[in-house]
Amino acid sequence: MFYLLSLLTGILECGWIAFGATYSLPLWRLLCYPLAYHIGNLFPKPFSLSRSTLRIMCFLSATAGFLTFAVQLSEKAVFVLTCIALSLLSAVIQSVRSGLKSDGNRLLKRVFRVGGFALAPLAAVVPSVILVLSSIFAFLALNEYEGKPDITRMIGQNGFSLVMTFHQLHYFFYAHITLAAMSLLLSHNSTLGIVYAALLFCGTWVTYMSVEPIISRLTNRILPVFYAGHLGISILLFTMHFVTSVSLFILLWLVTGFGGGVVYTISARAKAAGSYQKDSMTIAENIGHTLGLLTAVGVAAVFGSNSPQIMLVFGSVSALLAVATMALISRKENHHENIHIKG
Repeated sequence: MFYLLSLLTGILECGWIAFGATYSLPLWRLLCYPLAYHIGNLFPKPFSLSRSTLRIMCFLSATAGFLTFAVQLSEKAVFVLTCIALSLLSAVIQSVRSGLKSDGNRLLKRVFRVGGFALAPLAAVVPSVILVLSSIFAFLALNEYEGKPDITRMIGQNGFSLVMTFHQLHYFFYAHITLAAMSLLLSHNSTLGIVYAALLFCGTWVTYMSVEPIISRLTNRILPVFYAGHLGISILLFTMHFVTSVSLFILLWLVTGFGGGVVYTISARAKAAGSYQKDSMTIAENIGHTLGLLTAVGVAAVFGSNSPQIMLVFGSVSALLAVATMALISRKENHHENIHIKG
């Protein structure tokens, strides 16, 4: 069940970008779908709900999905119902998955998630079916859920929560808006364009997943890898802002995964410094996801077709802010060590 849910998360997160591109919806509306999904990601951290509440949410998401198919509704009504269903489903699925993570292989989980991204274009064909079936699977999966209503507070982890937030912001500033823009562009050239865009997005995840297994075998040094990855992705995203060749842009887009893949160094460094706190790190990630996409939606609504280039610059700056924050943390640690030695 865990891996099936991982597959569904990939479809639910990116599927309606393909749906929107198929019908040439405005860019900001394409981005509202993954934003709705990631709002749901705020459950179960920092917000946790009871099993009964989550079951009600499953019923509501299934109802919303059914209405988008069985009832003649306006385009706006379908848009709103879909966003509601995605948020509810995300909250339920993430709540269940949080309790099952210890039983899942990390690499296999990511493989299934990427598989979901590859299957995301199915949402352009059978969107209502996916929503209803996902609601049914989520409802069944709740038998494994034992959470209770709660609010988890985030601590700063001596600055590492901020580093993680900036890291996640850099990715969510550019990732989905790039996928959406590429889906719109390629769908105009070919009916299979949205499939090609989805596969390219999967390619960025392949490069992302390759970083930790390779780099951790080559070196156990954390900070140099962190700095190299974030400075590199900052330069790369800023360069992509100027690229006009589609082929070159696609190549650079695939390379961006290498920069995102150094995320493991943040938790590793926090653990080495004795500052790591799992729940706070998760909440910092979720804040970065939501704020990054919310910013992308706002910029897309105001600047339209120019917004992907703007968000690349935002991503570049955010990666630099992650570097600056980590440097300040390291400087503070060194200062305390020097005082301790002198004392």
